[in-house]
Amino acid sequence: MAGFYLTIKQIIRAFIRKDFSKNRSAPSISESRQRILAIGLINSEQITAYTNSLTTGLSKDRILQILTEAWDINDREKALNIVEWLQKEGHRGYYSKIYPLIEKSKDVRNEQLRILFEENAEEAILFANNLAECISELGNDDFAAFNDNNLKKGIYAWDLGRLVVIARLLFDIGYINEKTAWSIIDEAYKAAAKEYTSWKELAVAYLIGRGMWNGENIVLNGLYVIAKNAFKNAGSPWKYISFSTE
Repeated sequence: MAGFYLTIKQIIRAFIRKDFSKNRSAPSISESRQRILAIGLINSEQITAYTNSLTTGLSKDRILQILTEAWDINDREKALNIVEWLQKEGHRGYYSKIYPLIEKSKDVRNEQLRILFEENAEEAILFANNLAECISELGNDDFAAFNDNNLKKGIYAWDLGRLVVIARLLFDIGYINEKTAWSIIDEAYKAAAKEYTSWKELAVAYLIGRGMWNGENIVLNGLYVIAKNAFKNAGSPWKYISFSTE
C-alpha cells in the first residue's frame, strides 16, 4: 500500500507543478544535448526532473528513493549492472518473444512462454497478460494505440527513455561522472535515431513498453497525459527541438 500511495503522490505532484520545468541556474547546453536528453522526456516528467540540464534537480533523498524502490539500486555496482542491462537487453528482450505469441489463447501462450523463459517464465507471463490487457483497453486509442502497426515496432524506447533518466540520477548521486553520463545518454539517442523517425514514434513505443511492464492502470493513463502534453506545451523540448539532426 505504501508504494501505491507514493505513486499517487508522484502523479499529483507531476500535474500540479509547472510542466517541463527548466533549470534556470544551470549553464546553457547545446541543442544537440537538449535533444539527447529529450529521449527520456516522459520519464523525466513523471519524476518531475528538469528538462534542460544533466542534473535532474531532485533532492538526494528523492533520488535514493527512486533508485532503491524502482530499481533496487543501493550501490555503484548495481547501478552499472542496470545500465548495462538496459543497453544490452532491457524489457525488449521479453517483448521480442511475447509479441509473436500475443494472439494465441492464454493457455497456449503461457505454455510456450514457460518453455521460452524457463526460470523467468512467471514474469514473462505477467508481462504477456499486461500487454493483452492493454491491447483490449487501448487498442483503438487515438494517440498511442496498442494496435498491430504500433506493436510491431517494439518497445526499445521504453528501455532507452529509462536509460537516459537513470544516467542522470546516477550522475546526481555521484555513481558516475559527467563524461560517463553524457556518453550513456548520447549512445541512447543514437540507438533511438536508428529505430524511430519522430518523437511520436518514440512516445508510442515507450507507452507500449510501460503497458507491457505494468498493465493498463492509473500510472499508464497519467503517462499518456504527459506524452500528449509534450506535443502541445510550448515549453516541451519535443515542441521546439526536432527529433532528427538532419
